[in-house]
Amino acid sequence: MTSPHNPACFQNHMGLMAVESRFLRGALDAIRSGLWQPRAMEDWDVGPSSPPPPPYAIQGEATAVVRVTGPMAKSAGKYAQTGTAAVRRALRAAVADPKVASVLLVLDSPGGYVAGTQDLADDVAAANEVKPVVAYCEDLCCSAAYWVASAASKVYANASAEVGSIGVFMVVYDTSKAAELEGVKAHLVTTGPLKGAGADGVPVTDEHLAAWQTEVDAVMEAFGGTVRKGRGMSAAQLSKVATGGIWTAKEAKDLGLIDGVKPLDAVLAAMPKGRRSRAQAADLGIRLAQA
Repeated sequence: MTSPHNPACFQNHMGLMAVESRFLRGALDAIRSGLWQPRAMEDWDVGPSSPPPPPYAIQGEATAVVRVTGPMAKSAGKYAQTGTAAVRRALRAAVADPKVASVLLVLDSPGGYVAGTQDLADDVAAANEVKPVVAYCEDLCCSAAYWVASAASKVYANASAEVGSIGVFMVVYDTSKAAELEGVKAHLVTTGPLKGAGADGVPVTDEHLAAWQTEVDAVMEAFGGTVRKGRGMSAAQLSKVATGGIWTAKEAKDLGLIDGVKPLDAVLAAMPKGRRSRAQAADLGIRLAQA
């Protein structure tokens, strides 16, 4: 059995990610040292008997505040702090709530799993059809977190925020030479040329790399498409910011990634206050559920 502290094992468990690389390095170091242990599943995705946490808080004048904090995954638990499926439910509940006039999505996250991110971004964009959704980058809004934020009608950040890390990457280890030096030869018994690619001790071929590059490019196409549509960018403008680089709030504003640099209280005070009818909210809730 492969050790759970083995980097390749951890990478395979996590799957494809859109995450700021400094966070990932720190997380791997913490797991290797035993400081960061998997935790029990505690998100209300796990079963009907689990009581749901409050999906959002109403603040200011009828603004639902929904938070995305820490690394992102489709379901919370394990190594993730925020489950995007739960955020989607909170967003839909806020849209259907006649007491809610607008939604403020507060993100403080390095990003995380690709799985579930596009679904959440699509829900953010759809919710704007009925109630304004504004994203606020609180200190850190990178990779998958910015993917989601870019779908909002407006994006703001506090002065110390770091924004960006637009891009996708995958790290693959070819351990075949190390195995050879130890006198070990790995035999891959497989049903296809790509099944088992990247297994410990098995050479990584050009065909493997090409397949992984195609996968990464496909995710980036979806990521970039959301940013371009949400931020009204041209292909050239997207190319300028889709370098994987991270920018200060001021730089992000100049690059068109955010609309302004403001304290959270100021953004909350300026949130739209006009309400939609119960029928309109219910109609969007139905369409979101069918999406």
